[in-house]
Amino acid sequence: MWLFGNSCETEKKTNTVLYVIIIVLLAIIAVWAFFVWKNMWDNKWSDSTWKETNNSTAKEITITVLDDKRCKNCMTSQVVWQLKQVPFLASAKFIEKDFSDSWVEKYLKDNSISKLPAIIISTNNIDDNGQMKPYLKELKDKQYSLEIGASFDPFAKRSDKWFMTLDKDTLSKIKSNTYLSWNKDAKISWIEYSDLECPYCAKLHNSDVPAKMKETYWDKVNKYFNHFPLDFHKNAIPWAMVTECLAEQKWADAFYKLIEKAFKDEKSDKDYLIAEAVKLWADKAKLESCVKEEKYAKKITEQQSIWASSFGVTWTPWSILVNNETWEYEVISWAYPFDSFKSIVDSLLN
Repeated sequence: MWLFGNSCETEKKTNTVLYVIIIVLLAIIAVWAFFVWKNMWDNKWSDSTWKETNNSTAKEITITVLDDKRCKNCMTSQVVWQLKQVPFLASAKFIEKDFSDSWVEKYLKDNSISKLPAIIISTNNIDDNGQMKPYLKELKDKQYSLEIGASFDPFAKRSDKWFMTLDKDTLSKIKSNTYLSWNKDAKISWIEYSDLECPYCAKLHNSDVPAKMKETYWDKVNKYFNHFPLDFHKNAIPWAMVTECLAEQKWADAFYKLIEKAFKDEKSDKDYLIAEAVKLWADKAKLESCVKEEKYAKKITEQQSIWASSFGVTWTPWSILVNNETWEYEVISWAYPFDSFKSIVDSLLN
């Protein structure tokens, strides 16, 4: 009985070990199968696969790039280069045309295109896993415009140096509704429109651009910051409120310090900014009351409205570099490096 009982016990233990081994093997097979499937899925849109499966379709696509050689900041060559790096468009036919070409102006007017560079694609039959298609806008001629945030208006009234010109009263209104930083008598003003929750605005502020602008043009450039909170950034308006309510107590210097703090830390809580404002010697009770009352909501809305009507833009960051004597200006849309700013400032100073 003892031997039999021991044998049964041993058999049970053996069976248990076998069950455990089988379960572990099944688990390993399942994990292996998952990663094989995932790797196949991830590679579905790899460069080589994409080119192989879509190369014949890509060859049928024509991309017409409409530019204006007068634009010093369009960066069209970079845009074209980036498009050519898209695997699906690698075999597409690229055609480049300038605004001076006879048919371009008429084409732009017929299709209600007002800003350059414009990227026109012959079809929207693009199997790109949904990455580009949402940004294609159908035109009257059944081609499609790729929305890239173009900013150069070839139809705008321009000076003899081909800069756009801003109405003096509009410029004064923009400046009177915000706070000045740096030299008040500077010849050039950098008017920035930003969203405090915008990562690209943070990228601009956290780059070397502000410091180099101040260092290079300390007596020639000043700055005005305007709010443009985007609809899909829920923290943008509350954060803007805090900076305005702080400025009410401590004026421009504290206003700009808190803005830089917001961009540097990218916190998603207005209470954090209120705490930082208190560190700048703001009265907390007054600050919280001001924010709760939304005292500066109208001011923020007005800054958005003036910007939209004057420059026709809908995203951030957006910088206007304007000569305060001639009212000539140029736009920099996005977080471009210092050289882009320097090129325009030097031309405006010339």
